[in-house]
Amino acid sequence: MKEELLLKCFIETMRLKLAPGENLAAYLRQVLSLGKEAVYRRLRGDVPFTFEEAALISQHLRLSLDELLGGFSPAEVPFYFTRPANEEGPPVQEGVKNFNTREEIAQARAAREPGSESSFALNMFPVVLIHKYAHLLRFRLFKCLHQRGGGDATIAYGEVVIHEGLLQYARERQLALARIDHICMILDRMIFEYMVNDIQSFARAGLLDPGDVASIKRDMLLLLDELERMAATGQSDMENKLEFYLSDINFESTYTYTVSNAETSCAIGIFSMNSIYSLNHEMFRAVKEWVDSLKQLSCLITKAGEVYRWQFFKKQRELLDTL
Repeated sequence: MKEELLLKCFIETMRLKLAPGENLAAYLRQVLSLGKEAVYRRLRGDVPFTFEEAALISQHLRLSLDELLGGFSPAEVPFYFTRPANEEGPPVQEGVKNFNTREEIAQARAAREPGSESSFALNMFPVVLIHKYAHLLRFRLFKCLHQRGGGDATIAYGEVVIHEGLLQYARERQLALARIDHICMILDRMIFEYMVNDIQSFARAGLLDPGDVASIKRDMLLLLDELERMAATGQSDMENKLEFYLSDINFESTYTYTVSNAETSCAIGIFSMNSIYSLNHEMFRAVKEWVDSLKQLSCLITKAGEVYRWQFFKKQRELLDTL
């Protein structure tokens, strides 16, 4: 009886993760490289799934074995965190590569669906927005390395290497976002002030010289120009529908969710360059409600709120003049 319940939970969990209309037996034939009858024998319980088969299914569906076998209670929500590659080696050379595979795959699947949406509540600009600006990206890595401590806490700003793998990652994320129908970004109105405070703190500590600060400032001005253009037109280089909001309240982290017929996912930013993320539907719903509530306390500045938009960007340029 216990085995029957376990198999039922296993099958129900797999069905929940498939896109609507996707056939479970056909999916398992492809993933497990088994014949039709061999798959049906497993689904009927005549032949048990092997541990290797369960692990392979878990990998393809981006679920832990605990989730797949119903090991989490309703009150528990699993999160995932991919630690930086080569964590034991010099992360400067690796560019602090932290690629959230499950979240990326979910976003890529959503990008193929009509009506897909990604929403971001940002108090820090993600790598996908700043990767074109070398000094902004270098400063983000520089800050991350110093906060992580260890031997890299003494690294000089000019010694930080932007690994090609990080740039490739950012370009791939940008391409995935370009295929999502609707992008919504809610900016903490102090997002540039946070950046300026960080730069000034490192400069006061003697870790940035005036030339470094000037280079970062130039990139910040270019980013500001890009954001203002996108906010005014509702279009980015990605050419999908784009909305910008300015939040009337501050928030303590970055929050992201992606939704389509095929997939839901959510993420919460941590450690400057990293995120924890979940494919759990209840967690997705909670993050979505949180981001949507922030939207209610924000002002739309895309193709609207011209005076409000002009005042905001003018204030940011005045702020950058203090660097």
